Amino acid sequence: MRRSLQLAATIALAAMVLGQTAGCARSNRYDGLKALPLEEVKSVVARHGGDHTPRVGIAFGGGGVRGFVHLGVLRAFEEAGIRADVVAGTSVGALAATLYASGLSASEIESLAKSASRYELLDLVVSREGVINGQAYASWIRTVTGHRSMRELPVPLGITVTDLSAGKALLVVDGDPGEAVQTSATVPGVVIPVHSNERTYVDGGVLTTVPVRFVRAMGADVVIAVDIYCGKHPALRGNALDTVRKTFRLQSCLLSDAEIAEADILIRPEFEPDNPVSFAQRDAAIMAGYRSAAAAIPALKAKIAGWQPSPE
Repeated sequence: MRRSLQLAATIALAAMVLGQTAGCARSNRYDGLKALPLEEVKSVVARHGGDHTPRVGIAFGGGGVRGFVHLGVLRAFEEAGIRADVVAGTSVGALAATLYASGLSASEIESLAKSASRYELLDLVVSREGVINGQAYASWIRTVTGHRSMRELPVPLGITVTDLSAGKALLVVDGDPGEAVQTSATVPGVVIPVHSNERTYVDGGVLTTVPVRFVRAMGADVVIAVDIYCGKHPALRGNALDTVRKTFRLQSCLLSDAEIAEADILIRPEFEPDNPVSFAQRDAAIMAGYRSAAAAIPALKAKIAGWQPSPE
């Protein structure tokens, strides 16, 4: 999500040093990208006649390199036999949701995440709109999901984006998953924005850190929120970049508090990277996610077992 100014400064420096290797920006115009406001998102999970089993949904939150936490959560769920009927994600959570929806196992997702090179995912460019184009990321996602549309994936999927033109949080539920995930991870000022049908879209985490309400609208009866961003706020490091980054983080989390509180189960691992742009602590992040999810499983199973359908 908003790895923000520190990420921007790091990548901008790399672009200056390696300027001769940076390409020219390509337009991120995706007129096939269709995004819906909350009130237009309909349940996409059909309930079978006489089925009193609740539909379980997972809302994967954004948070940059903290996204490795999601891998541990998925591992714990798989070991406990917990399967989601619907998923949605924001920013790096959009990636986790998409890989899960594509039918991959937890170990397959972990292997993909660990083997992907940042050089494979980041296309540095020279542009006034940002220093990353984003299309390399979209291409990688298309490949690992087998070039299927979102509707063709085994698990219903939603990807959040922010419409800067209207100032609204929206959800993509069909189309190219690469375009959708790229858009959801379009960090303002760092990644070139996406344009679609006269609209400008950026990172879904600007307005929706953890998409609890969207998951509910998609038909989930029991919603699990995985928040990797708002649980722990480390001390300031005493520099201007860190102060600005922490300010935006505080605003985002305060804006998201009410939505996150609507989840039936909240998983909020105790993990904060020493460096917000480094993958060095990915194993620690995975273990933090695993431990936090494992601790929540008894309450989750009790919630599922005690669920009763509302009268029609």
